[in-house]
Amino acid sequence: MRLPSGFEPLSEHRFRLLFAATSVSNFGGSMANVALAFAVLNIGGPGELGIVILAREIPMVVLLLLGGVWSDRLPRHLVLVSSDALRAVAQIATAWLFLTGNATLVAVVVLQLLYGAVNAFARPAFQGLVPQVVAKANLQRANALLGLSSSTVQIAGPAIGALLVAAAAPGWALMADGVTFGASAFLLSRLNLLRTVRITGRSVIQDLREGWSEFISRSWLVAVIVGFGFFQLTFFPALLVLGPFVAKTQLGGPGAWGAILALESAGAFLGGLAALRLRFSRPLVAALVVVFPAGLELLFLGLGAPVWVIMAIAFVSGAGFAIGNAVWTSTLQARIPAHAISRISSFDWFGSVALNPIGYALIGPLSDAVGVNEALLVAGGLNIVSTLVMLAIPSVRGLRAGTDDLPPPQGVAPGADSLPIVPRA
Repeated sequence: MRLPSGFEPLSEHRFRLLFAATSVSNFGGSMANVALAFAVLNIGGPGELGIVILAREIPMVVLLLLGGVWSDRLPRHLVLVSSDALRAVAQIATAWLFLTGNATLVAVVVLQLLYGAVNAFARPAFQGLVPQVVAKANLQRANALLGLSSSTVQIAGPAIGALLVAAAAPGWALMADGVTFGASAFLLSRLNLLRTVRITGRSVIQDLREGWSEFISRSWLVAVIVGFGFFQLTFFPALLVLGPFVAKTQLGGPGAWGAILALESAGAFLGGLAALRLRFSRPLVAALVVVFPAGLELLFLGLGAPVWVIMAIAFVSGAGFAIGNAVWTSTLQARIPAHAISRISSFDWFGSVALNPIGYALIGPLSDAVGVNEALLVAGGLNIVSTLVMLAIPSVRGLRAGTDDLPPPQGVAPGADSLPIVPRA
């Protein structure tokens, strides 16, 4: 059967398995995001929620570069299988604590520390796996489809998560998240990739140095990663910690927050559809322009705007994130040598999330000091400024589509889970 234009990656069996695994786990995660927030708010306030989210971020930041090294050394799909299995354990155990009434802040923090540590290996492995299961010409379409899948399941997921919170208990949504990670691990275990050619006679430090050299040789890459570090310092801590609190105290409760997240996912769905066809001559400029509304979302939350206004801004913000993520990820995957993509991806993620723990640590005290709404206004303003600064950098504005920084590495089979052979010293 002929697939519609833009859906060509789904004709590849290996990509279909990755697509299915990602869709299943994202559905569980979309419910769990709402459930975990309100589960923690049942035993504490914004400060405690900030601590729990911080517990996910710290181990990921600490271990992310190591995760990139091992994701370049080991078969990436097996790294993901192991990661999904461990995340299933963490979420099911967290759910059990809340369902049995035994949840304490310390216990939840410990389990989320495990979750975050595993994420440090899963993220670079996933970014490196995508180019192995799809043709290079279809990279943006593949990334757009993965984003589209995430957006689709997250339209229903937050609503279902909010319904479970209101009608039953947050623990059931967390339990479902754990089960979906198990299903994802099973699907990924069926991926058949070419045998890995491992690096021999090299240390982790040598691998990190090689990855660092690849990273700093591209000024546009350094600029965007550093810039998005400051972007995320202001955006996600404010949205995920203060957003649910504003919804609970000013907007009507979990239903309002679930609706906002659902509309953001709906926008991401349409943005993903657009990303299947859109092509930009200056991809980084496009990626930054479309994420600009994210700062406005924080501003409108801080201004106490009506729910429908915040939902509309969230819709536009979601569309921008979907397009920007597909463009950025495809640019990265197309320009980085296959043997180094997971390490570069780990630098990307590290730069993006390194400041997150600071943001999560500060957002609670900041909101206590100046007020929740005022803290959202400050975060939104800083978010907009960080985007404008990145747009002002010449190497970012000047990067054009269709040009490569370096030739592809020699001796590496396209699409293979392989590395160049390095003799033992």
